[in-house]
Amino acid sequence: MRANIIIHSISGNLYLIATTFAEKLKARGIDTRIYRVSDPDLHLAANEKTEAIEYYEEITSLPEATTEKLSSADIIIIGTPSRFGMPTAEMKAFLDSTWQMYLKEALSGKKFYAFSSSTVGEDDGLRAVSGLYKWAEMMHLFPIPFEPYVHLESEMMPRRPSDMIDEIAEHLSEMATLPDLGF
Repeated sequence: MRANIIIHSISGNLYLIATTFAEKLKARGIDTRIYRVSDPDLHLAANEKTEAIEYYEEITSLPEATTEKLSSADIIIIGTPSRFGMPTAEMKAFLDSTWQMYLKEALSGKKFYAFSSSTVGEDDGLRAVSGLYKWAEMMHLFPIPFEPYVHLESEMMPRRPSDMIDEIAEHLSEMATLPDLGF
């Protein structure tokens, strides 16, 4: 079984969450890989905010997400920052690139999970995640029955994911590896 985690991480928080999810999934024997969406302006964020530069090289060294990466996965996990209650433009551009996959129902039956980060509040992050789940529904993906995770950040100083993320990732990996999710 293979899980592909696709993220748009700017300050590193979503990258840290994705690596924790990957670690827990790998511990359950799932071939797990992390990809990033294209963001040609990521270097600008790294130059503007000290916390963004901390993980810049690790994020940019991740392979770029493609529609082929979606096809190769049994489990698709997507993480995006929330911008005005929606996925970022970079994540949206990636999702828009899947139109032909939608027409061919190429992802039908795969498992899906989404998470986000937000500086505005949990509701804002949940709205962004909701957009990802709408995309997944259109793609005929099956949601993993686990509550979406929203990482709350502060505009002044992003909070890094705490030990709590280990517990969340462990529960997600349990749910993701259930042999039958009702499909």
